[in-house]
Amino acid sequence: MYSFRNPVFKAHATEDGRINNPPNEIRPKIWREMVRKWSDPSWVDTSDKNKENREKCELKSTCGSAPLAKYRLEKIKKTGREPDPIETFRKFHSTKDNFTTPKAQALHAGMKAKETEKLSKREDVNKFAIYGEVVGQQRRKRVLGMGCGVSGLDVFGSTSSQDCSKKCKEDQRIEKEKSNEKMRMREE
Repeated sequence: MYSFRNPVFKAHATEDGRINNPPNEIRPKIWREMVRKWSDPSWVDTSDKNKENREKCELKSTCGSAPLAKYRLEKIKKTGREPDPIETFRKFHSTKDNFTTPKAQALHAGMKAKETEKLSKREDVNKFAIYGEVVGQQRRKRVLGMGCGVSGLDVFGSTSSQDCSKKCKEDQRIEKEKSNEKMRMREE
């Protein structure tokens, strides 16, 4: 709707001017109702508030209207495996040459550093656990960097990989025990 609304609203300052100049693709009766809705003060307030919130956003996605679930299904069909969250994060938060924001770049660098660290220590690399450590687990039923509609279950353990979810939790428990053991040894 943005592509229909904006040219008309920029060209015509009054509500009557906007109503009387509908795009060819929209019937005048429908257009009139749309203009009235967009001109309503509560709609304008909500729109302004949403604009402010978008400007504050620290992570911008490049996926457009393609949902993460669609990408995951296509990847599973193509490769036979679910894409790891680090790979998915990079795909949806970078362009051909750069990351969309400095925060996206920093998070990805943090994930890659953790992955490299585990590889250098010859430890098992659990990319789901690494993602959780760097980005954080779900907040407000959402996982940072994975867009709307993606829950912790989707990232850290979907129905197709429940064993991985259990393994992630077990790996985290073992890591914590190792860390506690190292701390005790240092104290002694």
